[in-house]
Amino acid sequence: MEKSVSVLNREKYPRPDFIREDWQSLDGIWEFSFEKPVFDRKIVVPFCYQSQRSGIYDTTDYDTVWYRRSFTADGEKLKSRKLLLHFGAVDDEAQVWVNGQKAGTHQGGYIPFTLDVTDLVHDGENTLIVQATDRKNADKPRGKQTWTGSPFACWYTPVTGIWQSVWTEYAGTNPVCRVKITPNVPGRTARCECFLDFPKETRVTVRMEQKEDEIFLGQQEILCRDGYGRADFSFPCLGTMGQKLLWSPEFPNLIDVTVEAEGGDRVFCYFGMREIRAERGRFLLNGADLFQRLVLDQGYWPDTLLTPPDGEALKRDIELTKAMGFNGVRKHQKIEDPRYYYWADKLGLLVWGELPSAYEFRDTAMKNSACELAGFVERDYNHPCIITWVPINESWGVENIVVGEQEQAYCRALLWMLKALDGTRLVSANDGWEQISETDICAVHDYALFGSTQDKYDDMERAMAGAVQGRMLFAKGNRWQGQPVVMTEYGGIAFADDSEDNWGYFDKVKGQKEFLNRLEPINRFLIRSGKFAGFCYTQITDVMQETNGLLTPDRKPKVPLEKLKNTFGLPIYGE
Repeated sequence: MEKSVSVLNREKYPRPDFIREDWQSLDGIWEFSFEKPVFDRKIVVPFCYQSQRSGIYDTTDYDTVWYRRSFTADGEKLKSRKLLLHFGAVDDEAQVWVNGQKAGTHQGGYIPFTLDVTDLVHDGENTLIVQATDRKNADKPRGKQTWTGSPFACWYTPVTGIWQSVWTEYAGTNPVCRVKITPNVPGRTARCECFLDFPKETRVTVRMEQKEDEIFLGQQEILCRDGYGRADFSFPCLGTMGQKLLWSPEFPNLIDVTVEAEGGDRVFCYFGMREIRAERGRFLLNGADLFQRLVLDQGYWPDTLLTPPDGEALKRDIELTKAMGFNGVRKHQKIEDPRYYYWADKLGLLVWGELPSAYEFRDTAMKNSACELAGFVERDYNHPCIITWVPINESWGVENIVVGEQEQAYCRALLWMLKALDGTRLVSANDGWEQISETDICAVHDYALFGSTQDKYDDMERAMAGAVQGRMLFAKGNRWQGQPVVMTEYGGIAFADDSEDNWGYFDKVKGQKEFLNRLEPINRFLIRSGKFAGFCYTQITDVMQETNGLLTPDRKPKVPLEKLKNTFGLPIYGE
């Protein structure tokens, strides 16, 4: 059994934590058309038609778009293997045909789907057609995509159709659909669950090792019935080799997992041994105190919108984040490209994973959001970098939650669904204000926090029972119960040339000195007051009309990185 897939392949593969070696990218030039399948133009996939990089760059709203391209299949491989067709994300509804036959459908613009096309293809060239429908309805997770036809306030150009990679790969006859690995740091164990697209009894062999230091951790054979099997791996060496096995921003150790199923399927996965918990108003990572220094990251690029230009752009964003003194990000209103989470795992960056918001409260909105949230957890469960889930932001989509029992019940339902699906992470149930008592984190959004207004937090009990920016921090009938308090949005200082049409949340500054003079007292208070367990500054880059970024849209620092590191990375103790 091979130890692991090559690093080079992992960094190029669209889904780095679940790899098969025999794959083919379908990114590149496709035929394309609006509304009807006439295919009268070309588009570069995976960039949406609204982006410059797509080659079309048309921001007109179209409900329906069509794609077509050919791809090859190997007749010899098809005799003994399955051919899977993967879509990283298609916004919002997708219908897929292969060689004129319906291959499948999918709804949910931020999560992946896979189709088994083995019986629809033949040796040689095959035709793939995709119809994507993206109406402007507000009862689905939209995130920061405008529904008005043009960007406004803090909502931006929408993304329609294919916006993440498309690829095919050959799998065994009993394909592994998912490998779920749950670390238990105090118990020095990890549970491995295997999900197969095959109902009959199947034997699966799982091997775990820390490849970088050549530490073999175990190998087990799992008997899967009805497409499911599990086994617990014991790591008694965790006590003496923790620095080589535990994952943290300082020591981002990853454990490689190779899974082989009867029928010739083999996948390469990884996970991280880490534990995050909240106790007595603080965070503990692997039992050690953790102060979270986060930056809000919306994952937009000027020429490609929600789609990263390439994998290196994702890596560079993380490197810049760490260089500015942050140890984590709040990925705001976006389920990010899987390669981002890989680089966060690899380079050591904490991530809050946030569900894009719907903007109406009705049955379809609840159903659509819950389905997409479950898909988010399923796809990214194994990434150790993700330590917190955020199902709702600022009461978006639940505008009456401050007094509405139904909206509160829905918020609780999402929280408990997350706890049921994933008992290893924390939940910020309604980030910003109007929170429920059961939230793991009290998340506060305060853009009116200045050096002169810090006294509003002198009495935290009183502050948590009150309002910020006119919004109650806890919904009616709910209260703060001593959870860690994190200032998850603040700052938002607009910093750009006065000639530009730009804005931030509170006025603008004209230069580096004025910016730092406003920022540094706030940061010193958040870090040194002892009242907060972390912060999240708004935001990492300018995005369209918002010029409150620390970097320009093309990732150029507005202030030298070292100066930013000195303020955001200020030690908790000492001067």
